[in-house]
Amino acid sequence: MSFDCVVIGGGAAGMMAAIQCKENNMQTVIIEHTAKLGTKILKTGNGKCNFSNTFMTKEMYQNNNADYAMRIINRFNVDDTIHFFENLSVYKKERNGYLYPRSEMAVSVALALTGKIQALDIPVFFETSVKRIDKAGSEYVLQLEGAKTNTIKTKTVILACGSAASPSSGSDGSGYKLVKKLGIKVVKPLPALTALESDKKNMKLATGVRAYGNVKIMAAGRVVAEDTGEIQFTDYGISGIPVFQVSRFAVRAMEEGQRVEALVDVAADIKEDDLLSMLKCAVNTRKHQSVSESLSGLFNKKLVMMICKDIGIEGNSSASDIDDDICQKLIRHMKSLRYNITGYKGNDYAQVCQGGVNVSELNDNLESLNNPGIFFAGELVDIDGRCGGYNLQWAWSSGVVAAKSAFDYCNRQE
Repeated sequence: MSFDCVVIGGGAAGMMAAIQCKENNMQTVIIEHTAKLGTKILKTGNGKCNFSNTFMTKEMYQNNNADYAMRIINRFNVDDTIHFFENLSVYKKERNGYLYPRSEMAVSVALALTGKIQALDIPVFFETSVKRIDKAGSEYVLQLEGAKTNTIKTKTVILACGSAASPSSGSDGSGYKLVKKLGIKVVKPLPALTALESDKKNMKLATGVRAYGNVKIMAAGRVVAEDTGEIQFTDYGISGIPVFQVSRFAVRAMEEGQRVEALVDVAADIKEDDLLSMLKCAVNTRKHQSVSESLSGLFNKKLVMMICKDIGIEGNSSASDIDDDICQKLIRHMKSLRYNITGYKGNDYAQVCQGGVNVSELNDNLESLNNPGIFFAGELVDIDGRCGGYNLQWAWSSGVVAAKSAFDYCNRQE
């Protein structure tokens, strides 16, 4: 059994790559180790599939490979992505640059892709794993497990096996082992877009609170990342989109043995002088109530209870007991809640991984420098973006570029 291209992985990047290959009349097969294509797509954007973003700059990619990411994305950009999906009758809905299918259902995107694969009659080997890739003359021989045949031959291979993040969707990290067998360097994969754990005293008092704020990550005493948005306070630490956005820097710093803290400003939209005036007004006009009640027009009561406990007073004490000194202490804590970061949620929780195939091992066509004819796409590569459709755009773009490069490679061999 021989093919022009074998695509390993049936996620976003793999399906996009297979479609492009087949549309270039390449004999193509997808090898997927689960029983279904596109499982992880269904989980994106809280089930709504934020498939791209109109604000596409290199700053949206969070490691030293951002320039490489943008060179690939510019070859199949956001407009190209919109056009591709429109041709599959998936129309966009834009919200502050974030792009969703008009249905706001991730299944719309998954069905469009799987439907196209069926229409193109691309075979899929489900519940099949690739154990080895060996060079045999001008072709590659893949050793399979779970398929009716033990081996298949191919002119090119596109590895789009995903990362180790969200294993319930089929991303089990098995692709890293396959890559290492090819002698390709892999940057240690670690969770990204994940929640952070802390041993902060009193934090459980604010469990369940969602509040607008700013979070800064301090590593070895310096700010390495910050973001603003709705922060979720949990019984284990902090979560929410802004925490996800900065988490990769906290995780990497911890991996390097650095001390990591998160500084949370729960009044990021209020200047200190204005906040002081608001606090004084609240406790003076509502002095017959408790502190947490008097400040409930500014902050969630549970959050006030935690902050009060932090500075040594009780949130249910009388507002009439709050003097200027206590007001100043409250403000300092509201503007800089300090969380000592002791850990992070692992791959079961993380949306993507940082790390993967080192781009120094690839040329500008996503091809292995030392294994001509082997290409890479998606999360398997050491590219990770912010929340907001950036990781899916990388999947679409890298899938297309890998497929076109595989087509060009086959033509050069003839």
